Amino acid sequence: MFRRDGQHNVGPVAPEDSWRIRSAYAVQRLAILSTIPRSGTWYLRYALAFLSHLNRGGCITDRVTGEVIGNPMGSQFDLVSFRGGPLFHLADTLPLEHLFIGHSVCPGFEAIVDRHAWWRQTEFHVPGYDYFRQGFDYQFTPVALADYENTPTNIAELEAAPWSASGMRMALVYRNPLDQAASFYHYCCSHENPAYSEVNGGRLAGIPFEDYLFHFALPSYAKLFVSYEAMARCLPTQVRLMTYSRLMGSQAQAIGELLSHFSNGVPVDSTRIETAAHLARPAHLRQIEAELGRPLDGLQVAGATHMRRGTHWRGLYDGATQAQAKRYLSSLGIDTKLIDWPLAEDFSRRSRYGDKALLDVRQRRGIGEAGRCPP
Repeated sequence: MFRRDGQHNVGPVAPEDSWRIRSAYAVQRLAILSTIPRSGTWYLRYALAFLSHLNRGGCITDRVTGEVIGNPMGSQFDLVSFRGGPLFHLADTLPLEHLFIGHSVCPGFEAIVDRHAWWRQTEFHVPGYDYFRQGFDYQFTPVALADYENTPTNIAELEAAPWSASGMRMALVYRNPLDQAASFYHYCCSHENPAYSEVNGGRLAGIPFEDYLFHFALPSYAKLFVSYEAMARCLPTQVRLMTYSRLMGSQAQAIGELLSHFSNGVPVDSTRIETAAHLARPAHLRQIEAELGRPLDGLQVAGATHMRRGTHWRGLYDGATQAQAKRYLSSLGIDTKLIDWPLAEDFSRRSRYGDKALLDVRQRRGIGEAGRCPP
């Protein structure tokens, strides 16, 4: 048997620890909350973990204000042991066995993938976009907030379940692809793992952003996004799409909407959602990172952070880049109207890369002012 280390299954479980492995569960009682990378994954993990802990009678000390939230006689949330699932046991919050929070192609999509001829030929440019096809030992899938650490997940049953179990629910939270790519570009450039920080034998940081956007980021974005868009058209009551701007613009309400979707009509106690959302605010999560001495995603990088401020990177691209990105995604059959794109005034700010860098890249790639789809 295997124990977990963060989100990975890496070593044997001692016989005396075998109780930490839960027996099999019905995948129909698993809900999928997927995000495109850099679209609120850890915010959702912490917000829902905080909510579950408060619902169980626990308490959480706000690291910014010092206020004790919840039942002061209850147990404190264990920040040190929390590794972000990816499965969460939220029986006190949702009528489910487990909720997956991470990155995953939509279960059930394999049955209709041939409708998208480009999909199988397109690879995700880094690991982590599709957890359930990452090659882990899914007999020991890590679980957070449970009295067991791992549980078996049958991938074949998971893939078939949406078509046979009408109560199974999936959702995707997604950022607009320009902001997502810019944020992920910075994240990957500073990553300790060469699988993220290097490409084609060289440093990712040495590749101009627009080259990264069209050759790596957008194809990966499209591959994950289209699986949920297509499944939502086939199973509209089971699959929900939510923009990142909706999630972060009305956090408590958006989380309530997701919980209502996953509960499949069963009433959900919403009294603590706003409190949990507030506890997952960026300022508080940064204080948690400082306390832990590592980023939220578990990387042991002193002084690093998983949290990035604002949209200062919008100077990496402009309206012509956006128009080109829309045409590229449309060519793959994606409905770009489902995406909350930056407004024209959002491009007025320029980063240190400046307009000239954008112009130089366009001239090198043969892109005019109006832009054109990449080859």
